[in-house]
Amino acid sequence: MNLIVEKSQGLRGSATIPPNKSHSFRALLMAGLARGASKIASPAVSNDWMLGTEALEMFGASVEPQAGGVWEVLGTGGELRTPDNIINCGNSGIILRFFTALGACCDGYTVLTGDKSLRHIRPMEPLLGAIGQLGAWAVSTKGDGHAPVVVRGRLRGGSAELDGADSQHVSAMLIASALAEAPTELVVHNPGEKPWIGVTLEWLERCGVEFSNDNFQRYRVRGCRTWDGFDYHVPLDWSAALYPLAAAIITPGSEVRIDGMDMNDSQGDKIVMDVLRQMGADIETRGETIIARASGLTGRVIDCNDFIDQLPLLAVVGCVASGETTLTNATICRGKECDRITAMCNALKAMGADIEERPDGLVIRKSALCGTTQASHHDHRMVMTLTLAGLIAEGKTVINDAECVKKTFARFPDQMARIGCEIRKE
Repeated sequence: MNLIVEKSQGLRGSATIPPNKSHSFRALLMAGLARGASKIASPAVSNDWMLGTEALEMFGASVEPQAGGVWEVLGTGGELRTPDNIINCGNSGIILRFFTALGACCDGYTVLTGDKSLRHIRPMEPLLGAIGQLGAWAVSTKGDGHAPVVVRGRLRGGSAELDGADSQHVSAMLIASALAEAPTELVVHNPGEKPWIGVTLEWLERCGVEFSNDNFQRYRVRGCRTWDGFDYHVPLDWSAALYPLAAAIITPGSEVRIDGMDMNDSQGDKIVMDVLRQMGADIETRGETIIARASGLTGRVIDCNDFIDQLPLLAVVGCVASGETTLTNATICRGKECDRITAMCNALKAMGADIEERPDGLVIRKSALCGTTQASHHDHRMVMTLTLAGLIAEGKTVINDAECVKKTFARFPDQMARIGCEIRKE
């Protein structure tokens, strides 16, 4: 599927936002480790979700869809079995990292692999090293710190140090440490993406795991912990909501509404609303409803680490903001589905943007864009962000291989068209 996007204005109406993927996966894992049955209502069902349910069943849980968008999980009570086949993680970093850590909690060898981005871009060294320090064994089969990986338990507990620039390594170890045979101390250097660690800690607390957190740099987890099943309704995704909201802000004469957002949820991307307001965006909140209107924006320096996935979106916003927008502290973007710093720099430069790549981010100056043909890099966020660029570009923007948008926002083209964006599928 290709997307064709043309310059748009006067956006109106509301878009329907999908459930949050990060909460969905943490609910799935914690339900799989629980005693008895759990029910997860309205999770973010995608190819990643289906691969995650298959992986969890390989560890001994049972996962079944029920009526009304509810999924029932019969947990293992923390007694995991060794998978009898290789775990295919597809394009999902969260499956690779979280299930590698779970593999350290059962006897026998667990093998995990995935697509090209997991085998060559997504680093695994911090996680593999931490597993080894806690008494289990884990290696990259190619010796390059990437998938495929092989891991063998059991995780004994004790003390481990790891780099925390990528929060998934830390989250994976926090969850696995709840099953370790003894208490665990994790010392984290260079802690990053702290709101996403906060989501994991929220889940540990929800399930009664005893832990302490010293400024995201030192954690102590009791271990040998089990918990009962639970019922959970997954909240809507703040990251997805930002795309129609940003579309309204950057296109003339627009006003778009998003309903059903939980203002108290721990998702880090919610903070981007405050960043956009600081740039001059007209964003109004009424309970669970958010209204965004076309706005004049001013560039500023933005530390992106707490909302790392939104560097591409903010780069497009920078193209319409007066002055200069500097996006910093985003080196981890280079290890996502693609190198998002280089990919965004090249894409916007091809559209005529005055943009400069730096080791940890981008510098963008107000620019007039022209439509071009763009590659998706098989990255869902590149597809959604390049759509925003196409809305403010003269002429036609073509985004090739856009099916990957289904990873987090399956109905993205339809919802953007619903609010008046000039977008169609080809």
